Amino acid sequence: MSSRSKYLASLDIGSSKICCMIGTQDNNGINQIVGLGYNKASGISKGVISDFNLAAKSISNAILEAEKQANIKISDINISTSSNIVSTKLFNKRINILENRVKNETIDECLNLVMRNPYFEDKHILHASPVNYSIDGASEILNPVGMYGTNLDIDFIISTIGINHYKNYIECISLCNLDIGQLVFSGLASGVAVLNDNELMLGSVVIEIGSTTTSLSIFSNGNFLFSEVISFGGNNITEAIARFFSISFNEAEKIKIMHASAIEHSSDKEISFEIPSINLHNNENYVQVSKKDLYNLVKPFVENLLKWIKVVIQKSGLDKTISKQLVITGGGSQLDGLSILTKNYLNCNSRIGFPRDIKLNMDNKLDPSHSVAIGTLQSIFRVKEEQNIKNLNSLLTSTNRFSFIKNWMSEKFF
Repeated sequence: MSSRSKYLASLDIGSSKICCMIGTQDNNGINQIVGLGYNKASGISKGVISDFNLAAKSISNAILEAEKQANIKISDINISTSSNIVSTKLFNKRINILENRVKNETIDECLNLVMRNPYFEDKHILHASPVNYSIDGASEILNPVGMYGTNLDIDFIISTIGINHYKNYIECISLCNLDIGQLVFSGLASGVAVLNDNELMLGSVVIEIGSTTTSLSIFSNGNFLFSEVISFGGNNITEAIARFFSISFNEAEKIKIMHASAIEHSSDKEISFEIPSINLHNNENYVQVSKKDLYNLVKPFVENLLKWIKVVIQKSGLDKTISKQLVITGGGSQLDGLSILTKNYLNCNSRIGFPRDIKLNMDNKLDPSHSVAIGTLQSIFRVKEEQNIKNLNSLLTSTNRFSFIKNWMSEKFF
């Protein structure tokens, strides 16, 4: 593709690593990754910028690697964010229907009225979407545009981040000589990447386990409905392993990936291995570790996470209206047996979520740790597709006809 505008870039800013992706669409409309860059995250803590210069250097190095692979220079980038400073709330607003007929502008004006709430004064909007409509008390309306009535009630799902945290992202990216396209909540991006159409419509829970945060997002009827973030991630388990066995963080990470499990195996007592110790006074310089000890150490962390998931789903008030489908993604989802234990503990259908509907033009393999970066790209691609459709419709008719698409990743999301 010759046009630079056909390329999009996304940045997953984690607390342990930075992932930059550059994507495009082929002539058949298939999304594909043409550039992929990684770097260790510095100057970032639990999804929040803690040091401008360190963070900018980490981000810049990841971007340069992706640009080199893609053989293109980017000018702006779309960023995902995941931290407990992100908040998602439901807002309801009633508006009088002018001329007794709902128009596209009616929905826009209703959202504008919601935004006048003092709650938004110190916040930046990440996501705003209408999810429920009713006209004069009649509910379960899918598309109110063109309908007659006196009063229109709309429920909006709106995700926000503190305005100062947003400014910090802007400042950090500007140090890399780039502009921010969109700032996307990672829980929403994960859903875009891993859920299929049936899971979106019937209702599903997406758990995205990062290095220091875990987000829970609920989707139903094609809409993003709820989210919550906890300051817990895969690094908590790694640190516990490192402290308990007195080994380095890097060695503990290797053990977690290769040997840790959320479920107990009958042979665990018989399996052990030696790990280099951090205790320089230990003459043997190795620590004996058994899989049984490792399981006993990991189990409480996983059980506490599952308890949190159960409580939050009930807290959402959506537990009775969504299917029992739970999808786990993110780097921390690759813990052995996690999906099985989740299924048994929560009495639900559980699977590990891999990115869908995308090609990778490199030797790398896509895994759940790529879900957020890929979902961020895919969400922006969908927005651009909807904008192109709307622009085409405006050319085909003298009336700028509003074509409401019940796709939850429509232009209204940003």
